[in-house]
Amino acid sequence: MNDEALYEQLRRLDPAAGVPIDPATGPRAAALMEQIMNTPFPATEASPSAPVPAPARSRWPKLALAAAAAVAVIGGAAFAVANIGGNDTAKKTSVSYQMAAPDLSMMCINLDGFQPPAGLVGLRGTVTAVAEGSVTLTVDHWFAGGSADQVVLTAPADGPNALTEGGIQFSVGGQYLVAALDGQVQTCGVSGPVDPALEALYAKWFPA
Repeated sequence: MNDEALYEQLRRLDPAAGVPIDPATGPRAAALMEQIMNTPFPATEASPSAPVPAPARSRWPKLALAAAAAVAVIGGAAFAVANIGGNDTAKKTSVSYQMAAPDLSMMCINLDGFQPPAGLVGLRGTVTAVAEGSVTLTVDHWFAGGSADQVVLTAPADGPNALTEGGIQFSVGGQYLVAALDGQVQTCGVSGPVDPALEALYAKWFPA
């Protein structure tokens, strides 16, 4: 089948074949255009006598502002909770000193003539826990030699427990002055419960 025969077959299959087509410049097209031009466009403005309804305002701006405010409040609360949680869970620094049982065979020196050796550590703390073989104090003030938040005093594994036998009697909530040298708590009156006389000695031993 040649091109001419194929074209003729396609022309016969065209549903619009044989339908007369008016030219764009013909009278029918001109009449249709005239009809279109004379047809009034539907009125979009309300009658002057009728009240003009206010345009409907979208609710999205209000919803967006409400959502933003809620996020701000929640965010602020989360920030506050985060800060509080951070303060509550902040890890405390700690230092440990050993407290040996007092040697009853040795005579304690007169504290008025006591000369603090170099490296002597001094602090005032409040007991927060008393356990078997250990006492924990929250440091209220460092006189010298430290900066930790809390101090743990431990008894040696062997020998008398200096925390319960013949040593300083620690009680929860009590305040104590503690001096230590080379990791050992100094006893024989150098460390003990807070009282005016011992405080005066600490002020002398650890001048500001």
